Amino acid sequence: MKTFRSLLAVATIVLVGLIGCSKGSTGPKGATGPTGPAGPDSVVYSPWISLNFTYNSHDSLFEDTLTASSMTKAILDSGVILTYVNFQDQSGVYHIVPVSALGSILIEDYSVGKINIVSNTDYTGLPYRYVTIPGSLKAGTNAANQKIKGYTIQELKAMPYEQMQQVLSGNN
Repeated sequence: MKTFRSLLAVATIVLVGLIGCSKGSTGPKGATGPTGPAGPDSVVYSPWISLNFTYNSHDSLFEDTLTASSMTKAILDSGVILTYVNFQDQSGVYHIVPVSALGSILIEDYSVGKINIVSNTDYTGLPYRYVTIPGSLKAGTNAANQKIKGYTIQELKAMPYEQMQQVLSGNN
């Protein structure tokens, strides 16, 4: 009987609490905080560039050198470079693939103002795009752990192009 009374008392308290509580009106809006620093408008992407390989008989490889004006010393020293190719399958569907996911199919070297691409196959006509992202915050001493919009550089490099666009444009 004592347990029943205790249970009844607890149930009554809960019931009164549920009935007695109602959602109140929203309070006044707080003051607007200070404006933060402007975000970087300097994420740059190239148009789709049709690769144009030439054969180098000295090393039996196909080579192409692209002019890349956003490939600055600052980007090379502390930025991120993402590159993509756009393969079209037999049904006409395009597949945008990070070059880093292709292994050794295309080898890239970057220098100020240029991207050098080497392959053992002639990929002339293959659409290619690069994206440069300036570094703005140094994360510790290990650049591999640096995050951009919550993603590591390696995660961005492995990301499908469409997802990377959404992440960097803030539409995720």
